[in-house]
Amino acid sequence: MPSGIFRSLTDGEYQQLIDAVPLIAILIAGADGNINLKEKEWSQKIVKIRSYSFEYELKPIYQELDKNYIIKFESFLNSLPMDHIQRSEVISNKLSELNKILPKINIRNAAQLYNTYLSFAEEVAESCGGFLRMFAVSNEENLWLGLPMLDPIFYDDLEEEE
Repeated sequence: MPSGIFRSLTDGEYQQLIDAVPLIAILIAGADGNINLKEKEWSQKIVKIRSYSFEYELKPIYQELDKNYIIKFESFLNSLPMDHIQRSEVISNKLSELNKILPKINIRNAAQLYNTYLSFAEEVAESCGGFLRMFAVSNEENLWLGLPMLDPIFYDDLEEEE
């Protein structure tokens, strides 16, 4: 049962927020048709770090994921189409369902979560190739990097102070 900022969500909706993370990793890592071990391991490392040193309200998502991230990653990968273009479209459609869920939590936390998804995608994209991980983002990854299937959520902390 979701708690804290997520208590307005059903169990299924909360699970979709959690599942978005490995789906984003697969989308970005597999955009070029090749998911390599370094991208998979790096995405797992990001989840681990966020599970213990992340914004308090969002930490439960990463703590839950950290328990079985690789199992989820592999399970999703095995259930998705092998063709990377078809796989990307299926993932995009799944992630677009978050547009109905994110407005159910307060805008500050929804914006934080949206931004964590974006930063996660960027971290995965930069994990492989390039020189010292610079210039590592391929053209295919770049197409999905901004998670165009998600409606942007903006929130300004300064507005709250006024």
